[in-house]
Amino acid sequence: MQPSSPETELVYGVIANAIYAALVLVLRWLRKRTAIRNPRHRRLVPLLTFGAWIVFNVGYAYFIRQYSYSFLLVSTLLSGWVLYQEISQFWRIGLVGADAEIRKGIDYSKALGLCSNSIEFLGIGASKLTEPYEPFEKAIDRCNGPTRPIRFLLSSPDSAGLRNIARNAGVDETVYQEKVRRSLRLIASLKKDRAKNIEVRFYREFPAFRLMFIDDEICLASHYVLGKGDGSQLPQLHIIKKSASRDISSLYYGFRYYFDSIWQESEAWDFQKYLNEQNA
Repeated sequence: MQPSSPETELVYGVIANAIYAALVLVLRWLRKRTAIRNPRHRRLVPLLTFGAWIVFNVGYAYFIRQYSYSFLLVSTLLSGWVLYQEISQFWRIGLVGADAEIRKGIDYSKALGLCSNSIEFLGIGASKLTEPYEPFEKAIDRCNGPTRPIRFLLSSPDSAGLRNIARNAGVDETVYQEKVRRSLRLIASLKKDRAKNIEVRFYREFPAFRLMFIDDEICLASHYVLGKGDGSQLPQLHIIKKSASRDISSLYYGFRYYFDSIWQESEAWDFQKYLNEQNA
C-alpha cells in the first residue's frame, strides 16, 4: 500500500478538525441541555470532552500521522473552550473557588492575612479569629480607620443556644459561653486600650452561615453544623465582588444583603457587659 501524499493527509487533517469541531458543538449543546434537564448529569460533559480529546488525538496520530501537532493544537483549543465555559459559569456569579475543608484551604489565619483595609465577620464567637491573637491583632491594625468600623456580628454569651451547642458536643454547658467571653475581652481591649474603630452586635437567632468579608471584595462563606466539631472540617466558598457597583447577579450581593439585614436587627454591644462575668 502506497503512503498517502502530503496533500491527501492535509485533506484528512482538515476533515478530522471539522469533525472534532462538530463534536465540540454537540458537547456544548449537551452541556446546556443537561444543566436545564438534570444538573446531576452535568459532570459528564467535561469527562466526555476529555475522553473525546484523548480518543481523537490517539486515533489521528495512529491513522494519519502527519500534521498531528496541528490537530493536537486545534483539538486542545476547542476542548479548552468547552471546559472554560463550564468554569466561567461560576466566575460570572462571583464564585471563584472553594475549600472542601476550611483547615485545608483558606483557614482563619490565612483569611486574616488577606485583610488590608476592612473586616466584617458573622459567626458564633469569633474565637477562631482571635486565637492565636497575633494574626488577629495585626489584621485589626491594618484595617483600622476613622471612617469605616471593623464589624463583628456574634452570639451573646448568655445565649441559650450556646448551651445547646455544648450539650450536643458532649461538653460542659458553659464551655462555648466562655469562648465567646474570651473573644469579647480581646476585642474590647483593642477597642478601649488601643482606640480601634470596632463595632460588635449580638444577633437574636443563630445564622445559617458563617461569613467573613475581606476588603469589601472577598467573601468567605461556610455553613454551620452546631455541636459537630469546630467547623474547620466544613466546606467553604470563595466569592468575589464583581464590580464596585451593586450587582444583584452576584452571590456576593446575596451574602452582603444577608449580613446587613442581620446587622440592622441586632443589638449593639457596649464593650462593658459580659467582660467581668464568671462561669455559672
